[in-house]
Amino acid sequence: MRARQLLAEGAAELWRHKRAADEFPTTDPTSPTGRMLASMDTYVSGFAAVPVIVLPCLLRYRDPTPTEGASVYPAVQNLLLGARAVGLGGAITMFHRTCEAELVNLLELPDSAFISATVTLGVPAGNHGPVRRKPLADLVFEDGWGASPTWAVDPEGTRFTSGPRSSR
Repeated sequence: MRARQLLAEGAAELWRHKRAADEFPTTDPTSPTGRMLASMDTYVSGFAAVPVIVLPCLLRYRDPTPTEGASVYPAVQNLLLGARAVGLGGAITMFHRTCEAELVNLLELPDSAFISATVTLGVPAGNHGPVRRKPLADLVFEDGWGASPTWAVDPEGTRFTSGPRSSR
């Protein structure tokens, strides 16, 4: 329970700073940004009640590197995909960074353990809806930024986000 509380306090602190910095200015609560802000407010305020919190760890076998922990992320992605497949929601955060030393001590992690992420899992407040993403031509480039290859074609029926396109 103490680990959960530490993470909830850290999440609240980080989100309070982001909100105070006004990184997401909007006056329209029905806009995509306004809905995202409301969703994050709810997520963070209910963090202590999230049913499952996973702290994926990497066991170090060499000196730390700038990309340390990256090899854990494919497994985290599979965890999130598996959760979605059975109707659960999930999110990956770095909220553990606010209290990492305390967590390591509290959970009695070995010196070689590196916490790579904080993953929450539970029943979503709403529904998932269809998966949407940016068009491949906005994300996949060949031989230079903005040069979309001819093979980067979206499958028929792909739904796209309404968010801003990447600059080319």
